[in-house]
This record gives sequence, structure tokens and C-alpha cells, in this order.
Amino acid sequence: MPAQAADDGPRLHCRRHAALLAAAILGIALARWLSSPASIALAFAGYAALHGAALGLCLRPRPDRVRVLVFVAAASLLCGSLARLGLTAAPLLANNGIEAAALLVVAVSAFAGALGYGALLRGLLHYRLAPGSLAMIALACAAAASAALVLMRRYPGGGSTWLAILWWLAFSAGLCAASRHARSARESTDATKQRMS
Repeated sequence: MPAQAADDGPRLHCRRHAALLAAAILGIALARWLSSPASIALAFAGYAALHGAALGLCLRPRPDRVRVLVFVAAASLLCGSLARLGLTAAPLLANNGIEAAALLVVAVSAFAGALGYGALLRGLLHYRLAPGSLAMIALACAAAASAALVLMRRYPGGGSTWLAILWWLAFSAGLCAASRHARSARESTDATKQRMS
């Protein structure tokens, strides 16, 4: 296996990240069951902090701890702010019906959150993520969050955790898919160069 180039940036250890996400999902489900509902903005800030920490712990080489802490804090602030903004915007958009307004707010918030989260990941942790891949991940997050609304109606006991869990899974799966695609492209380019030389 070739050594990683110095400017290649960190890579996500997908299996470890999946295990940490599974533990975090169990943790938020247990916390929801044991406690009273928190404010939506605070809950989503906590969800973002959990996902950010799970992501930061699974990057290789591991980024500087201060950068990871700043990333987790910024992601938490971003997610909590988007949730608060969404709560403010939903009643203003409710002229076309509450369900349509909720769907629009959730989809737009999930899309914007994924773009912002990806930008933080690129800027603070120097994770290589192509703009096209980030846009696809953001679309997947919007679709996942929209699907979570269906689960929230059918199984209301899960509440906002449905949104967090499906968004996490869409974002993380997108990161792993983008990483595999980039690795395949690099290997193909390297093989072509070797054949030509």
C-alpha cells in the first residue's frame, strides 16, 4: 500500500466511524427515553456535537485536538442556529399548510447544514471533499431529513432523533462513498501513469 502523500489530508476510517455513530445513536435514544424533551435548538446542537466528535476521532492521521474541538463547537453552533432559524421560519411559511412548511424547512435546513458542516470539515480539519461530492451529500441529507418526517409521524416517540439519525447516516455514508470514489480515481490515475512510463 503506497504511503499517503503529505498534502493528501486526513482520511475517514469508515468502520470505526460507523461503530461510534451506532454508539451515539443508542446514547441519544437512551437520553431521550430517560429525560424530558429539551429545546429543539439545544437538542440539535448536541446531535451535531456528537457527530462531529465521532467524525474527528475517526480521521487518520488524527487532526490537532484544538482543531477538532473548534470543529465540534462550530458544527454544534451551526446546527443549533439552523434549528432555531427553522423554528422561526416554519410559522411564516405555514400559509401553504403546516406539513408543506415543515417539509420545506426541514429539507432546506438539512441541505444548508450539510453544506456548512462540509465547509467546516474542509476548512478546519483540512478534509479533502470535492464540491460536487459535498453537493451530492447535501442532497442526500435533505432527502434523509424529509424521510425522517414520515418516521416522526408514524413513530412520534422518536421525535427529533429521527432527523438527527437519518441525517448522520446520509452524511457519513456520503463521506465514505466520496472517499472510496476519490481513492479509486487516484489508483486509476496511478495505474495509467505506470503503464505510460
